[in-house]
Amino acid sequence: MLNIETILCPTDLSETSLKAVPLATEFARIHGADLHLLNVHLLHSITPSEEDLPFPGEALARDALESSAEGIPWNQVVHEVTRGVNAAPTILDYAADHDVDLIVMGSHGRRGFRRLLLGSVTEEVVRMAPCPVLVVGHLPGIPAPSDVDRIIVPIDFSAFTDGQLEAAVELATTFDVPLELVHAVEPIPYVQMSYPIAVDVEDFKHHAQRRLDQLLEQMDGRVAASGRAVVGMADEVVMEFAEESEAPLVVMSSHGHSGVTRLLLGSTTERLLRRASCPVLVMRAGDREAP
Repeated sequence: MLNIETILCPTDLSETSLKAVPLATEFARIHGADLHLLNVHLLHSITPSEEDLPFPGEALARDALESSAEGIPWNQVVHEVTRGVNAAPTILDYAADHDVDLIVMGSHGRRGFRRLLLGSVTEEVVRMAPCPVLVVGHLPGIPAPSDVDRIIVPIDFSAFTDGQLEAAVELATTFDVPLELVHAVEPIPYVQMSYPIAVDVEDFKHHAQRRLDQLLEQMDGRVAASGRAVVGMADEVVMEFAEESEAPLVVMSSHGHSGVTRLLLGSTTERLLRRASCPVLVMRAGDREAP
């Protein structure tokens, strides 16, 4: 069930990060939730770059936070300016201390070797957050939540699909938009080495389509929905689906993998977050129920 009572929107006061505030405000308004706007001033920058912003001072930072959120009662907004050695752990500690149900934040969409090795603050929060994270990508403008016209749900038929789908259905009901389920059948490399007989990827596609149809039947017409199985890499398929819509929202599940393999290879979720130009709600699997 969508049970959102406390929303955290961390921002470094850059234009990119402030694009997440309208979505955070809209979710707070819809659910009657408290909205916490958080600015973390880093005491020491471990990897300084031209993207680092100078700390404007606590008073100016608080003024910037206060002017960023509109549309919800003033007594439901908390403006917090704090200091920390590293942004992501400070955000995660704040979320745990305040029992946050949803984190809404922007992604700077960095590219290249530095991003691959170190990851971004957003990616670290997504990996470690005890609650779902709604990531607003590197959009050319500020997204209008009321303009969401479709919710895309990448389905991998894992044990976490039911919770992911339930959250997507409730969001589709809230925004009165259709759902589109998509399963990516990734091409199989070196098929002849892996299987004693030739394997036709179309067989996997047909099987996946049947399973999607079963999921649609289980939804029992609660919302308008469709489903497609497509051959291709998962993140590329999802982005193609997103590009077919003017204002999509993607709802996907993170399986919560950790360790060196996650850091070096990334996951479908992380690859999508790097590329997405639309908001992506990442459901943290296993930590708590859907938001």
